[in-house]
Amino acid sequence: MPVFIGYDQAERMVAALLDHAAAWEPDAVAAIARGGLVPGTMASCMLALPLFILGWDRASGATHWVGPAPATGRILLIDDCCATGATMASVRSALLAQGHACATLTITHDPDTTRHVPDFSHPMRELFRFPWERGEATPAARARRATGAPADRAFEQPFFGLDLDGVFLPDVPRAHYDADLEAALRRRQALEPFPALPPFARDRAVIITGRPEMDRDRTHEWLARWGYGDLPLECRPADVPDAIAAVSRYKAAAATRWGCTHFIESEPEQAIRIAAEAPHLIVSWWSAEETRAWLIGAAGHPVRP
Repeated sequence: MPVFIGYDQAERMVAALLDHAAAWEPDAVAAIARGGLVPGTMASCMLALPLFILGWDRASGATHWVGPAPATGRILLIDDCCATGATMASVRSALLAQGHACATLTITHDPDTTRHVPDFSHPMRELFRFPWERGEATPAARARRATGAPADRAFEQPFFGLDLDGVFLPDVPRAHYDADLEAALRRRQALEPFPALPPFARDRAVIITGRPEMDRDRTHEWLARWGYGDLPLECRPADVPDAIAAVSRYKAAAATRWGCTHFIESEPEQAIRIAAEAPHLIVSWWSAEETRAWLIGAAGHPVRP
């Protein structure tokens, strides 16, 4: 499960670096697009300095200004992180060649893997994710990066994890299962899908259901009958109890493993718990009755004895 560095935390982490950065007396901030734009904007506002934007081409290693370039001076160069350090090292060299003095700042860097340690940064070895890089974890984006190819926005589009019961079809009340399990399963199997579903792309989605693994064949048969048999299906493993906290943790973990950027849940308490378990996901509580969703933000409180 990645450590999620949200916008508020990112701002605090940038602010914590700026006393030392200000003492270097920069004349301007230059942000590397795309990852450096958010922390660059934060730093330029906090330091009351002009903001300039740089682009870097991974294939050629070429650096170019997006818009006007600053006059020769002291540039605080900003990106979101240094994993390998390739981007920062290349852009810094280009600025030095243009006659700028250059100091570097990132929110985080991995001291074990980066070849360029920024002048101002927080070391972090844990797997982390920023809000603006959710798409980099999607299956297509991961497969592309595994080939050594550069990031491509076409492969970073939203990837949805979807609850099944309550999203695709009506949820059978638990009391019906307790009263007569086989009759409840037959009733569920005969249900028709809702006429309106939340919007999602069929080629960028996975169904993650609380139904047990023993129900996989029956569930897949229902999905195929109504034209959803092409969607990948995750069922609750046998070692995960049918309890709301455990099911929510399983859904959050499965969505993270798949690289989901979004999760749509029909049960409000589960939506809250999934949002707290996996804050890197954009979680929605879906109401089939109203055909609308509410975005959920949640953080767990410390457990008291």
